[in-house]
Amino acid sequence: MKLHFLGSSASEGIPNPYCKCEICQRARITKGKNIRTRSAAVIDDVMQIDMSPEFSYQVMRDNVDVTKIQDLLFTHTHPDHFNVGDLFSRMEGYGFEITHPLEVFGNDIAINGCLDVLPGYSKDRFKFNCLVPFVTVETSSGAKVTPLLANHAKWEFCYIYFIEKEGKTMLYGHDSGWFPELTWQWLQDKKLDLVVLECTYGYNQNPRTDGHMSIETVIATQEKMIADGIYHSASQLVVSHLSHSSGFMHEDLVSIFEPYSIEVAYDGLIKLI
Repeated sequence: MKLHFLGSSASEGIPNPYCKCEICQRARITKGKNIRTRSAAVIDDVMQIDMSPEFSYQVMRDNVDVTKIQDLLFTHTHPDHFNVGDLFSRMEGYGFEITHPLEVFGNDIAINGCLDVLPGYSKDRFKFNCLVPFVTVETSSGAKVTPLLANHAKWEFCYIYFIEKEGKTMLYGHDSGWFPELTWQWLQDKKLDLVVLECTYGYNQNPRTDGHMSIETVIATQEKMIADGIYHSASQLVVSHLSHSSGFMHEDLVSIFEPYSIEVAYDGLIKLI
């Protein structure tokens, strides 16, 4: 599998346009990997996870042909992940020479939100699938996807995704704090080749944060995965969904996580497993 990070920031982006904190000011000067758009990713050029407000810019910047994408997974409906209005550009009369429907997966709120902004959609352009926690579905792009419960918003099922394809496994794990017990139980007998965790908070002195993860929560999650036998010697772990409020530049986070063999994502990063 190939994982392409379209964006790697938390909800404000880096720099936050309304912020003059040290991180945002330094990011405006140094640019490079410190410039972060909102989090989204593409797997094997055919599956997308979340749609950020910068979607059109991200795919233009990285020369991604989104007409190849067959499946779109939504983790939840917070606006930095659920820029569903951009799907209107795929409607008949707006997008041309499209040869397959886009299969959209998410919770009931996400699916109904899509239907609200795509009135009169054609089944040649979209198919909608409401996901149930811990029930595996097979996508048109040939992956098996299981939505696991996240520890995030309280008013909707927020999902992290366990994805299996061609003998490889990936856990796409944000937005979430320390995973709910039911999610840990489901993962017990699995083997993970690639783990993506979020690190919205900086140092928090709490290894089991709610809503989002801290640096300590990321490290504690890795330790539990190793102890549970689901994280093996060749497993890779990448942190993303990073915030200016953590107080760290990209190179600072690299130094913090290097002793744990944890990689820090940046916009445009491609990981192969």
